[in-house]
Amino acid sequence: MDKRKKSRLVVAVIGGIMVLLAASGAVFAYFTSLSAVDNVIAVVDNVVEVSEHFDPPEEQVMGDNIFPKEVTVTNTGGTPCYVRAYVDFSSSFVRSVSYLSADADSEGQTFYSAERTIDPTDGVTTFVEYVNSGEDWHFVPDDSDTVLSGYYYYTRPLAAGASSPPLLTFVKTVNATVDDIDQYDILVYAESMQLTDINGSVYEDYAAAWTDYLA
Repeated sequence: MDKRKKSRLVVAVIGGIMVLLAASGAVFAYFTSLSAVDNVIAVVDNVVEVSEHFDPPEEQVMGDNIFPKEVTVTNTGGTPCYVRAYVDFSSSFVRSVSYLSADADSEGQTFYSAERTIDPTDGVTTFVEYVNSGEDWHFVPDDSDTVLSGYYYYTRPLAAGASSPPLLTFVKTVNATVDDIDQYDILVYAESMQLTDINGSVYEDYAAAWTDYLA
């Protein structure tokens, strides 16, 4: 890989939530603090932060467990950039019984399966399919066989000082039995990419920019 190209990527932040199983069988939520890792680069200053607002329950119970988790990405650097985010559950089982929403209203949210699959013929709308029906974010499937796989991409350049629309706002985990209550993390990871190539030419769009860097 061209070392000049590699220096253009800034790893911005890793955040997450951790839910730990207590001895009583209830699950208590512990949330890790966000930590930024800003790389020093000579040509451009594109640095991003993941901003999260959440109000977790003190413990999980059987049935529906709903809590706010608003995830946005903010460009704290001095130049516009493209951003992408990785968001997933550490437990595939918990993911299978969890749902995500991007609704701003805390009442009557619409939740979609947290499974990371896209299959319009199965009758189930997953959150990633819902995201792809809009214009702000685009998810590239894990099995897409491209270098873009597995990430949510903000489709527009993010101006300096600006924040993206929320990628998600609420999480719901449904525990059918006490045995379903499980330990898990929700991991959030964001990266930024400048708008021009090493020759100063502006990329056509976010996909061209990230493909040029990752390929």
